[in-house]
Amino acid sequence: MNNAIFDLPKTRLCAAVVLAWGYADQLKVENATTALQAALGAGWSSTSAFQFMAGKTAKAALDTADSEEQISLLVAYQLAKLVSHEFGLGAVNKPDHIDRAELMAAISAKH
Repeated sequence: MNNAIFDLPKTRLCAAVVLAWGYADQLKVENATTALQAALGAGWSSTSAFQFMAGKTAKAALDTADSEEQISLLVAYQLAKLVSHEFGLGAVNKPDHIDRAELMAAISAKH
């Protein structure tokens, strides 16, 4: 869990790329990818952002975020899982009923 706290900034950067892609905003994708590369290095791309965001490390990190931020990070996590699964970006299962229930619980907890 302690390492997850250190991975939260990386998770936020990757989530920004995923969410910008989800909104189909090319300028935001480019800006988010530039910010990702500035923070983590030139080896990071939108593809690696999706791969990271769909993984267990990002999931553990987003669980350490405050409840307000968790909702958007969970959306990014689920979108990254779906895209990674559909486009073969890694050995990732598409979001399932457990993922949906977790998102719905986070949304309900906010209200």
